Amino acid sequence: MVRLMSKSAFLAIVALALSACGGGSSGSPPPPPPPASFTYTVPTDVGDGWQVANLADEGLETQRIVDMMNDILDGTYPGIDSVAIIRNNKLVHYWYDRNREIDRFDDWVGNRDRERHILHSTSKSFTSALIGIAIDQGHIASTQVRFLDLFSYTSYDNWDPRKADIALEDALTMRLGIEWDEWSLPYTNPNNDLVFLETNNTDWPKALLDRRMRYDPGSRFAYNTAATIAIGKALQNATGIPMAEYADSYLFYPMQITDAVWGTTPQGLPNGGSGLFLKTRDLAKFGQLYLDGGTWQGQQLISADWIADSVVRRVDLSGIATFSHGYGFQWWLDSLPFGTQILETWVTSGYGGQYIFVVPGLELVVAFTAHNYENGVGVSNLYTMVQWQIMDGIN
Repeated sequence: MVRLMSKSAFLAIVALALSACGGGSSGSPPPPPPPASFTYTVPTDVGDGWQVANLADEGLETQRIVDMMNDILDGTYPGIDSVAIIRNNKLVHYWYDRNREIDRFDDWVGNRDRERHILHSTSKSFTSALIGIAIDQGHIASTQVRFLDLFSYTSYDNWDPRKADIALEDALTMRLGIEWDEWSLPYTNPNNDLVFLETNNTDWPKALLDRRMRYDPGSRFAYNTAATIAIGKALQNATGIPMAEYADSYLFYPMQITDAVWGTTPQGLPNGGSGLFLKTRDLAKFGQLYLDGGTWQGQQLISADWIADSVVRRVDLSGIATFSHGYGFQWWLDSLPFGTQILETWVTSGYGGQYIFVVPGLELVVAFTAHNYENGVGVSNLYTMVQWQIMDGIN
């Protein structure tokens, strides 16, 4: 004989089952899992040229770095994708988000390696380094050469005699005098000068050089990504070697960087203004190269003279910049507090939080990648971490 269950008993069983599996319309949702807690370990020696070491052995307070990483993991410092810290030419901390979202920028080059990251405008400092190598090798006489002499274009729109006076140095310091503004409008706006140029032209260097002159060359700073892309074209013209091959041969491969990738312009030129992809371990090598006067692990890749010239404050930005107060050859130049001292600091800056900090007085390099593209929180947090959680923990 089959016994029928009462309606109330049946509903009680259903409610119990729904509760067990987290369902049902009544009751509170399960609490979110607690944020991951960071445990420090010495970086892995992967045979990429870095000597690895313990934070404490190189004079850094481990707990400060652990606290910083917990702030990254719990979202206090949002949008951080990787951190590398180098002290005394040793990699003492390395982390990257193994679950970071592959985004639209990765799609530029089909990147699916979460460790490799777009550098955006930090790419500019690499393009500058390649110019230094080309000058060292005699392909370019000096930074005083006329910029237009490095191109083969036969004519330019909106001709102005001042165009002939633009020097390579003016391009490196973003003082070409050409009418340009890529800061007033966001990069998501089609009327941003850079976005408009890239959307409506195939030859980006020519499109830049065709624009009207507004100031005398060398007189006014105007941040200009297209200028750095044009510098890459000038480099390729001067050396006779495709820019990506030149970078591999004389910069990347000697530093055991084997998987650098460049986004390219419609004409196939590497986008030296914002298109380089690197792993953060390799990004930090570039900072160490500059800290060591152009030497990587005993091999002189760039002359010490070029490194020194690159970090001279050729442009005073104290009246307009929030952080760095000077600009050199595609490097931002700053001074950061350390106890009672103010220490010279060289910085590369990339959209969204792609940064290198080089503090020669502390034998310190810090590199970050991030995806703070629209929320505006990234840069101040990077400076906070470098100054108060890394530098302030050096003994």
